Amino acid sequence: FIPNLPRRGRSTESPGAIFYPFFDRVRFPAVPSPSLPPPSAAATATMLPTLATHSSEHSGGASRSRIPDIVKRAFNLQLMDFDFALSQMVQLCIAPQAVFRACKHRKLTKNHWSRDDPGFVVLQVMFLAIASMAYFLALQVSPGKMARMVIWEIVVHYFLAGMSIATATWYLSNRYLLTPGIAHSLRQEVEWLHAFDIHCNAFFPFFLLLYVLQFLLLPVLVYESFLPRMLSNMIYAAACIAYQYITFTGFLELPILRHQEYFLYPIVVVVLMLAVATVVPFHATHFMLSMYFPM
Repeated sequence: FIPNLPRRGRSTESPGAIFYPFFDRVRFPAVPSPSLPPPSAAATATMLPTLATHSSEHSGGASRSRIPDIVKRAFNLQLMDFDFALSQMVQLCIAPQAVFRACKHRKLTKNHWSRDDPGFVVLQVMFLAIASMAYFLALQVSPGKMARMVIWEIVVHYFLAGMSIATATWYLSNRYLLTPGIAHSLRQEVEWLHAFDIHCNAFFPFFLLLYVLQFLLLPVLVYESFLPRMLSNMIYAAACIAYQYITFTGFLELPILRHQEYFLYPIVVVVLMLAVATVVPFHATHFMLSMYFPM
């Protein structure tokens, strides 16, 4: 049997309808589908994917979960890398950008910007305690007052002041400096722990200038003449400028921020205060000594 096929044009019928016309008349029995119970609400909620609507919650939760781990590691010397912390301190004085580039690697590998090794902070606390005791021994302070002042330096000047500055920079960055995100993209924010890390990094050059260099030049800076007074004011101004510049460098490495140059504006205030202190007979070292050791 050979059907009559059209010689011109394409057939509008399917090959099955031409060669096997009996398929149109055959009715195959319907196969019953297995009856499955409808999925419960809990199973449906489990099967559906969940998307984070705000990455700050994830990053904030990660930061909160890592705080106890950092505190635990601070009391275990074997879990801290002091060699790497010392190398970072050297780099902060030579090339501070290299220290902050490591935060990008942590973001890619661990999904957080801040360091998870407390060795850097522990070393800074030890250096601060040693430098404070050197000041108090040189000025012949009693052991009881020395212990109180060392605790004051560590708790108030380092931790409480640093946490206040970190909170202020963290809030200002997330409130005014975040880059507008793309539609349907997750919003990223600056971690509070990373803002505190930036403070710790900026504090080290500040410490070298005010606690180490000023101590070495203390026999010269105690005089009332113009040159010691000018040198003292310049040391304090350089410490504040170094602190602000490293703070700017730390936030500059974050790609989620814009207008990081705002962190450089306080340097203008520091320069103006240095000019005023030059005209007005103000001695920064004498003012500091009168605060700690009132006559």
